[in-house]
Amino acid sequence: MTDFNVGLSSFRKTKTERPQNITPEVSDEIKRSMPEDLLKLPESRLTSNELPKSIRLPLNTHTAISTIATLQSKKIYEVINDIVEGYISDLPIAEKKIIKSSIETVQNSQLKH
Repeated sequence: MTDFNVGLSSFRKTKTERPQNITPEVSDEIKRSMPEDLLKLPESRLTSNELPKSIRLPLNTHTAISTIATLQSKKIYEVINDIVEGYISDLPIAEKKIIKSSIETVQNSQLKH
C-alpha cells in the first residue's frame, strides 16, 4: 500500500517547532478598579434636596427594603446604597469601569453647577 498523509501534514515538508509557551505573570497586588469612596455616603443624613431622584419599586420590594432599613436602623437610601455596592462588587471589571465613569461624570457635572 502507499503511505500518504491526510490534512496539513500532506502539504508540509518541513515542520516548524511549536512556539514557546509563555504564561502570564500573576500580579502580587490586586488593583481595584472601583474606588471605595465612589458610592460612599456622607456621615450626616441626607436631606430630600440632596436626593435627586426617586425610583419606583414593586410593593413587596419596597416592603423588604424598608424592613431591612428598620432592622438595621438605617434610612432606605442607605440600604439601597449597600445593595448596589454589593451588586457592583460582583460585576466584571469592564462593567465596573463603565459604572465608575458614569458616576464620575455625574459628580463632575454637579460640581460645575
